[in-house]
Amino acid sequence: MSEMSVQGDGAMVSMDSDERERRHSFLAPSAEGPASRLVKNVSRGHGAIAIAIAVICSFAVVGLILVAFGLLITHVLEHGSIGVWDHHVSQWFDKHRSTRWNRITGDLTDIADTFEVAGVAAIVTIVLLVRRWGRQAFLLVAGLVIELTVFLASNQIVARPRPAVSHLGGTPSTFSFPSGHTAATVVLYGGIAVIVVVATNRWWPRIVMWILAVALTLAVGLARVYRGEHYPTDVVAGLLLGIGALVAGVFIIRVAGVNRSAKSQSVKVQISDQDIGELDRAPE
Repeated sequence: MSEMSVQGDGAMVSMDSDERERRHSFLAPSAEGPASRLVKNVSRGHGAIAIAIAVICSFAVVGLILVAFGLLITHVLEHGSIGVWDHHVSQWFDKHRSTRWNRITGDLTDIADTFEVAGVAAIVTIVLLVRRWGRQAFLLVAGLVIELTVFLASNQIVARPRPAVSHLGGTPSTFSFPSGHTAATVVLYGGIAVIVVVATNRWWPRIVMWILAVALTLAVGLARVYRGEHYPTDVVAGLLLGIGALVAGVFIIRVAGVNRSAKSQSVKVQISDQDIGELDRAPE
């Protein structure tokens, strides 16, 4: 049974209903939130322009933070204790490899490859669209777009060489900073965890999905260092990129929901006006 609470006007409200409303409103824009202010004050109510501005601003903010972090590592911290630790960890893994862990880390890398990430994201998006969860469906798309574009830009600007150790498997043509595999894992499985939280109030699917997201992120990041493709600080940067891209995805989805909420409210007002008109015309 659901517990009941009493509002100020004496009305009884289900606490389960309140919790469900809060969950479903997580991806919805608040009346005075940043998304609503962007649409009303900057784009003057033009939804498409607001979404474009949100995407550009998200790319710029996340990109600037990541590039600044990358330049700090490669031009300042590289010559201190953090740089020494970075190289030491890569060399340690290079000397302590085994056939078993070579295979395991190869499988973990495959999980976070571009094709696999895109495939899982496409399946989840299609399922959500079929269930008519439009706002949730595009969370992964928005987050992965920001993640990929910021990765490509920061990767070329920072241009950090990959560790000077033997590499396992094929080495991408990109530079070492940041770890794109780690970032994509955060966005994909962290995004799915957010969707699960919004979709259900059961505690066990939420916990399971968040544990899976955290465990996969740590495992993929460790695997990339083990295989000689990244320094540990590249993985940290990938983690930051993934979190930033996921937050940006939520913001973009909220911006896209402003006009939808306004239209829905307008329809409710029109229906209410029609009901009042019918009551006025009703015979006494």
